[in-house]
Amino acid sequence: MRYEKLSLLFACALFTAPLSASDYYERFSNLPKEDKVMWSNMAGMALISTWGIATWDYGSQSPHMEDDGWFGKDDKYGGMDKLGHFYTNYALSNGLSYLYQSWGYKAQRSALLGSLSAFGLMGFMEFGDSFGGHGFSRHDFIMNTLGAITGYVFYTRPELARRIDIRVEYIPGGQRDIFTDYDNMKFVVALKLDGIQSVRNKYLKYLDLQLGYYTRHYSSGRQENRERNLYIAVGLNLSHVFNKMSHRKTAKFFNYYQMPYTYLERGKNLNE
Repeated sequence: MRYEKLSLLFACALFTAPLSASDYYERFSNLPKEDKVMWSNMAGMALISTWGIATWDYGSQSPHMEDDGWFGKDDKYGGMDKLGHFYTNYALSNGLSYLYQSWGYKAQRSALLGSLSAFGLMGFMEFGDSFGGHGFSRHDFIMNTLGAITGYVFYTRPELARRIDIRVEYIPGGQRDIFTDYDNMKFVVALKLDGIQSVRNKYLKYLDLQLGYYTRHYSSGRQENRERNLYIAVGLNLSHVFNKMSHRKTAKFFNYYQMPYTYLERGKNLNE
């Protein structure tokens, strides 16, 4: 039934699609910036709905709540799902803020609209979850809120963003739904030494100090093998590396993504 619904949506999209993608883009480019924001959010809601029907079983159940806990040993994903919600709102907030600013909004206004859009889109996703297998989670909603607020704060305070990164490390593990593949993710907060004025050694500026958290064997495997790992690490600050090479866009990407195997960590399994 899930794939029949997806096929129907895809067929509708084909019939309503414009004859020329370039003409459609030109029309969109000529819209007032307010209309661009509106249509972008509507497109985001349509994408979430399509993905939710195809992957998260939206519409398969009546609306219901889900008490999935926080970061406990016996909670559903050991808390990694909560950090995933936080990070998604944070990164989406920043991404939309950059987009809105490129359309002509001032930085402060862009940050506000970007954060509200991220919060609204993720709130719409949580509403959809209430009709599927995940259920509506007030814990997820709280982390969505905190992520959107953090995105606003970082975007409006560039001096903070120069010092601190919030990143996710991900190595694909073969799961079809990459957004809930928590067993192959790590959540990282990094202090970048190149953003600290008191650090004058040019070599130290290529390093960052990291605090990370990840879980393993919560999505699959035996319960006694579950891990909740907290660690500290010294890593290579790739955003600084690529900035020095004048690759600004690549450097920006590594403000949000933690490259695997570029750090030395020491941690503890909290389940032991």
